[in-house]
Amino acid sequence: MKNKVPMTDTLSALLNPGLNSEKKPFARPLKEPEKGDKVYSLTSEEINKIRALRGSVVDLHPGMGGVTPDKLLSMIKQGIKITSLDYMITRGCNFECTWCFASSGPSKDEYLPYDKLKEITEEAFDLGVMLFILTGGEPLVYKDPKLGKQKKRAEHFFKVVKMIYDIYNRRGKKVKIMTFDDVALITPEIAEQFAEYEVALCTKGDTLIEELQDYKANQIGAFKKMQDGYRNLIKVGYGKNPSLRLVVNSVLDHTTFDGMLDLHMWVMENGFDHSIVPVHYCGAAEGEDQEIGITSLHVKVLYDLISMIDKDIFNIDWAPWSAFTYNKTCNRNRSGLHIRANGDVTACSESPGKDATDEYTFANIYENDFSLKRLANSEKLINYRTEFARGYGSYVCSPDVCDLYKNDLCQGGCATRSAYSRVNYDTGLIVKNDELNNYSEQREDPLCPAWTNLAIKQGILREGILESVQKRIVKHSKKYDVSKLFL
Repeated sequence: MKNKVPMTDTLSALLNPGLNSEKKPFARPLKEPEKGDKVYSLTSEEINKIRALRGSVVDLHPGMGGVTPDKLLSMIKQGIKITSLDYMITRGCNFECTWCFASSGPSKDEYLPYDKLKEITEEAFDLGVMLFILTGGEPLVYKDPKLGKQKKRAEHFFKVVKMIYDIYNRRGKKVKIMTFDDVALITPEIAEQFAEYEVALCTKGDTLIEELQDYKANQIGAFKKMQDGYRNLIKVGYGKNPSLRLVVNSVLDHTTFDGMLDLHMWVMENGFDHSIVPVHYCGAAEGEDQEIGITSLHVKVLYDLISMIDKDIFNIDWAPWSAFTYNKTCNRNRSGLHIRANGDVTACSESPGKDATDEYTFANIYENDFSLKRLANSEKLINYRTEFARGYGSYVCSPDVCDLYKNDLCQGGCATRSAYSRVNYDTGLIVKNDELNNYSEQREDPLCPAWTNLAIKQGILREGILESVQKRIVKHSKKYDVSKLFL
């Protein structure tokens, strides 16, 4: 993909920040833990602390399904087989991000027809679905010609939102809607509509450096448009009103790493939540974004510093253990489903598709006999979920070596990362994984901080590398004096 943002000396330096100086974190090859060895041994107090923080708000981080794992398991035990449903309503997008996992862009025209969405939503109500997630592409560019010509921006999108609410309100039940949005198209009017429907938002925000954000979004002026969108959302109460939840979703790679602490400060100061997604081999993220890659070491150092800042400034006390900020976990594979713009039904928006393997595509909504209820009870889906539940690995993602896993606080991090990427046991670097079945079998998230913790326990972490990464962050942090955390 050719980037439309012109290269400058400043941008060139931002795109090549020298993270390659931290190559080969391991001095010697990593060994598989022996029986009784653990990456994390957590006390009852630490486990309860994680559960309490998770249960304090409705969980809207990507993949969390809107509820804590405890509540989710309770719903499953009650017989609810699908708790959340993702609609990739369009593959079209106003941006063309360099690392796009969905291969979206302005020229993409796949979409889910409104009538089909309504039909599936009616059936979803009967099955007990309580959270709908509208994704893209960029959901606000959604259009269905059968709905007529749009008189104003996002008119067809909000018809979908209204349709979902109407179906549930008519039958006396509450429903939550969340949408993934890049913020750049959010006008004051659209912000007011989001607030009126109390739509939860998972928004884009990778850096506070204007030139770099423009480059990553592959559009001149992207950063300014995004900041305008955020201002419009703040004016209607996002970040202040507890009913208007917003989590900023940030992709972490070798270019955004240096500025991620400052971005976190901005997110928290505005009253938002922050979700960080380390980039991995998937979709378009296989070229420049992997040449100088992020490793478990970078994730660990960053999360350690973020947790210290959160405690020092924002009175949020958490210790980082998992592959997600605030020790979140991905629940979607337990009871959620994702419907792609081409109609394929999968477990996750990023799971390997039919072009790679048929194992993780359970149906297509355009099949003559498609039924959401039939799919929920299908042998293929049931077998997949059974396999996923027991498909843990042996190094860091299993109940034998990790107390997060043992206490149902994590199911192996991000399954997509396990499918497309893996840890090189000799070097500690992230390399491309050719075993796509690792999505459900022998699943181990290569970007979990636990890998670094295991290397420390085995005495193989290269001397001084932890400190060098810490110093790098201290050097680039402008909004907070990180150095005082090490006094």
